[in-house]
Amino acid sequence: MKRLSLLALLLFALAAPVRAFDANSKILLSHAWPGAAAARIDDIGRGVGVVFSPDLSVKNNCAFYETLGFACFQEADWSRVLDSVHRHNVLYPENRIHTLVLETHGTNGNGAKLQVSYSPTADRSYISVGALQERLEPEGVEYVIISACNSGRLLRPEIYVRLDPFNGDKLFLPPTCGIVDASDDFELERSSVTILTPMASHIETTLVGRIAELAPATRRAIVATAKAKGITLPKEFAISDMMVQMITRDSHVQLAANQYVDVLSKEIATQDRSEQNFKRFVTYLSAVSTRQNIGKARLVAAKAPVRKKAKIVSGTR
Repeated sequence: MKRLSLLALLLFALAAPVRAFDANSKILLSHAWPGAAAARIDDIGRGVGVVFSPDLSVKNNCAFYETLGFACFQEADWSRVLDSVHRHNVLYPENRIHTLVLETHGTNGNGAKLQVSYSPTADRSYISVGALQERLEPEGVEYVIISACNSGRLLRPEIYVRLDPFNGDKLFLPPTCGIVDASDDFELERSSVTILTPMASHIETTLVGRIAELAPATRRAIVATAKAKGITLPKEFAISDMMVQMITRDSHVQLAANQYVDVLSKEIATQDRSEQNFKRFVTYLSAVSTRQNIGKARLVAAKAPVRKKAKIVSGTR
């Protein structure tokens, strides 16, 4: 398993009791991501979409997430991503995206960034938080969870609606695929889309795991689900600490709704902590595949023909 630093500085912790954070986070996550106890592997991400910046992911990463039931988008152009979200919700109304998770760059809090690489000429685009709300609300998206560099700073009033392309930050590279801002008609107070970010500022990390590291029963369930959906599984997948914590309902997850901060942080989880998160993910997938197998066994048993009792014939020889 490989470990990648994503340069994702997150929210500055507010002055409130930890228990209040925990209780509020559980409520927010239960609304944004209902159905903690998935009955099947492909129920894990039902109703949830995830957007990956290509350079923070691995090849064919979306195939893995689609097997888990997520809608997945891996593009460097925000306009294409937004069009794809619209197309998904039109074509698959039974699995509409209710919550969108952003596994993107935060550009030190100067814009949610998608890019192929750090080359100045690489495909790259940015979007403001206001534009996300304005464009996603008509699609029925109710929550956007941002796992990105300086995610709290993305909600600052001065760049909420329109990003500053001349901010001078060295990470704000040429927007070769454009900048998506909210329109002049956008009214924040009328938006029904809730923006969720981690409560505490830190550098987010992502692990690259291998399908081979999953439990045998999990691999069988994933392979069977992928085959049924016509999906070719990759050998490895990328998953952030935050994604694991949300999927497994880790009590360490602390979320804030529609709040901004200015503070940056260099805090980063230890590699041991990230490894523990990955083990939690493996254990969770194992539990889901076990439930799926039990459900399948019960279904087979219910459909099995009932054996008639043998007729006893009495008499003499």
